[in-house]
Amino acid sequence: MNNGNSVLKKVFETVCEHNMINRGERILAAVSGGADSVCMLHVLNALKTSLGFSIYCAHLNHGLRGEAADRDERFVVELCGKLDIPVFTKTVDVRAFAEKEKLTLEEAGRVLRYEFFDELSKRHRIEKIATAHNKNDNAETVLMRVFRGTGIDGLCGISYRREDGVIRPLLDTRRYEIEEYCRENNLSFCTDETNNENEYTRNKIRNELLPYLAENFNSDIVDSLFRLSENAKEDGEFLSGYARRLYERLRGPISSKKPVMLHIESLSMVSRSIASRVVRIAADEAVKGAKLEKKHIDDIFILMTKETGARLSLPKGLVAEVQYGWLTFSDSEQKIKALADDKFFFTEVSPGDTVFVQNLEKNIYLKTEDARTYKCKINEQALDYDKLGGRVLFLRSRRDGDRMVCFSDGRTKKIKNILIDGKVPRSDRDKILLLCTGDEVLAIVGSRVSEKYKTTKETERALVIRYGDIDE
Repeated sequence: MNNGNSVLKKVFETVCEHNMINRGERILAAVSGGADSVCMLHVLNALKTSLGFSIYCAHLNHGLRGEAADRDERFVVELCGKLDIPVFTKTVDVRAFAEKEKLTLEEAGRVLRYEFFDELSKRHRIEKIATAHNKNDNAETVLMRVFRGTGIDGLCGISYRREDGVIRPLLDTRRYEIEEYCRENNLSFCTDETNNENEYTRNKIRNELLPYLAENFNSDIVDSLFRLSENAKEDGEFLSGYARRLYERLRGPISSKKPVMLHIESLSMVSRSIASRVVRIAADEAVKGAKLEKKHIDDIFILMTKETGARLSLPKGLVAEVQYGWLTFSDSEQKIKALADDKFFFTEVSPGDTVFVQNLEKNIYLKTEDARTYKCKINEQALDYDKLGGRVLFLRSRRDGDRMVCFSDGRTKKIKNILIDGKVPRSDRDKILLLCTGDEVLAIVGSRVSEKYKTTKETERALVIRYGDIDE
């Protein structure tokens, strides 16, 4: 089998194994004009009929290399014309954007490229964006991250596909295979002369370090680093899955609301490795794209040892704060709003606790009793404690959209409507407190208990809520 067929077969297997493309999808190929992206465009064009997708091309002129950059753009347009592939081009000023946003040229170029791809995807209903990262790129990425002191996630290297629809069809293909494919198929390509300049770390690794390692230590260094990244992915996926499940247990009871909250005492009992992942999940839930580095995680763990009110400013406007045993994450604007909302009340409670609610000047007391003998007083409510199964309980203010089971068949009703039906004055509705577990409302304190948790003749232990004035 010649190299051309070998590359086609390899890319076909990569696409299928990693479920990169579904039939009927529109794929946007990011093409710079270099050998890698030209090879990818040509291969995808050859596979589009058998895999049942349509292909488009995008080229971003970074405005950094003058006539050479314009030449590359013209080349891509001509290539797409020969292959009968729709092409979209755009010219940007990467240098000006980098200076404005205080980014490196490489970072700025990446941001602007993906903004362009996203713009095209929305306009033309494109499902996937194909980039030409190959096995050598993965080796370079792994080494770069090793030099920065990366953890397991960094060792994972380049992913085959991302959640945002980016796919890497050439990731199992070596650079020499790509160049041979271009020669065998008479494909010309553009050469970026800056790739030979060792001013950038990646270029030094590509042009000097990897050849040196291959010659003196391991002739198969690219594949060895690829195996390392694959092993790291397996471990990383396990740890991430475990952390996600743990996050669901440690986060605040109002999972659909912000700020995002983690129970500090419980988090402190988890290994640092897992706890760091849980913190990253919570941070990303609060502010998308808030990528926390190790130094930020270290600062957060120090913050967790401090008193209520301690705060920490993090990247992308993310704010971490300690609040009554909880670590909260929100963006700065949400935090200002939350601090201004003095009507909101929230605390974890257990049987035996007495909670003083200052703005109501009321005490709320929880206790367990033998349901077969205990008689509730006029200012008390009783729930079936055994049905709760030891779950964590919270006392909090009412939120928009809260619902409670009000019918024997399990149907729910909005708390707001329950209060309206009960003739509760509008001015008093925000003073109402709810006893909850997770997002589930167990009782409207002083008013009504969920049908799901009402005591019956079979109830053995009752959870009693007592609601009274300070001096009671």
